[in-house]
Amino acid sequence: MNLDPILTLDPALGLVSESTVYPPNDVGLWRTVAMLANGEITEQGFASAVGAFDVSRRRSLMRGAGEAVERYALVPASADADHLHVQNDVGRRIDFITGGLGRASALACDLPWYRATNLLTGGESRVPGPVVDYCPGASTVSEWDRLFDPSPNGAASGPSQSFAQASGLAEVIERDAFLTSWYSGAPLQKIDIRSLPESPMARNFAELTEAALAQGVVFTLALVPTAAPLVVAACFVIGVNESDPFGAVGLKAAAGPGSALLGAMQEGLQIRELFLSRRPSSDAGGSVTDDASRADFWNAASAVARLEEWVGSFPLTPIPEGFDVSEVSDLATYFAGRNISPQWVDLSHRLPAAIRNHGWHTGKVVCPGAVQLSMDETKSLAPQRPGFVRSQTMPHPLI
Repeated sequence: MNLDPILTLDPALGLVSESTVYPPNDVGLWRTVAMLANGEITEQGFASAVGAFDVSRRRSLMRGAGEAVERYALVPASADADHLHVQNDVGRRIDFITGGLGRASALACDLPWYRATNLLTGGESRVPGPVVDYCPGASTVSEWDRLFDPSPNGAASGPSQSFAQASGLAEVIERDAFLTSWYSGAPLQKIDIRSLPESPMARNFAELTEAALAQGVVFTLALVPTAAPLVVAACFVIGVNESDPFGAVGLKAAAGPGSALLGAMQEGLQIRELFLSRRPSSDAGGSVTDDASRADFWNAASAVARLEEWVGSFPLTPIPEGFDVSEVSDLATYFAGRNISPQWVDLSHRLPAAIRNHGWHTGKVVCPGAVQLSMDETKSLAPQRPGFVRSQTMPHPLI
């Protein structure tokens, strides 16, 4: 079934309360932005909107619609009682403590446990609800909130469950790879964009980089070391205005280097526009506990200087050839080689009926043992596994 992003983003279907497609910005990116119909945040900001920037209007719409679908489904719904909640089968519960997903003291709480599928074995498992749900700005407070660090990491959507599962696994891989290098201080691998083989994707990428350079955008593209069957690319955009500096980072994991580099560049430039359009919070300088306070941190000249120093240490490396398109089983097997069992929590039942009937599937991949995308730095959760080094204490730059 072909998914129609314009129909998906029609407020009449119940997914979003409003949506807008903006014409190309100063670097040629179409911008799709939407407000979730089940969101609790009313003011404009990092947590109040979803969307996607792309060189293609159609892809901006499709990616923006997908982002809206997956983020909508991270909010608990009344239908969870029939589809998700399973309080028995204690033996099927994952080890969220060793996996760095939550505090051991959470075991003393009456946690909701969700039905999940082990992507390695196909068997049923149980995942704590606070690891799955993500509701920034929610008014409901639970006794276990301080014991978990909810994030949208691993949430994915698409025209089939397998498509969404593969996308979720790829997202966990890209964040895990980047954050492993970030926390250890290990350098990434800088690439020369002129060496990218000719292809339609490479031409789109070249046009985007030329437009960015013409606008005076300072950026660096790099590859993130990983043993996964994916190319993981990062784009660092440094705002050099002395009165309002910023450090923006975009990531993308894909089978080929062209797709990975274009995706990372688009995301890096999307975060750049967010920095250019925002004002620092009135309490800037406090703890990093969400995207807004993280953005405040990365508006500071001292943080940007540290980022520049790290990027300056990257050695030049050739662009790799890439991989065949990975199936769910390929990506799950990669995690198995690291003694990580990826879990899938199907969340399609949370979508408005009209969105489900249109053909959307969504859920979240949970990988206990992978390095998670931390939102609240005060919680300091990390996997307890050999080889993981956290010598870098500076908050990561991923927003």
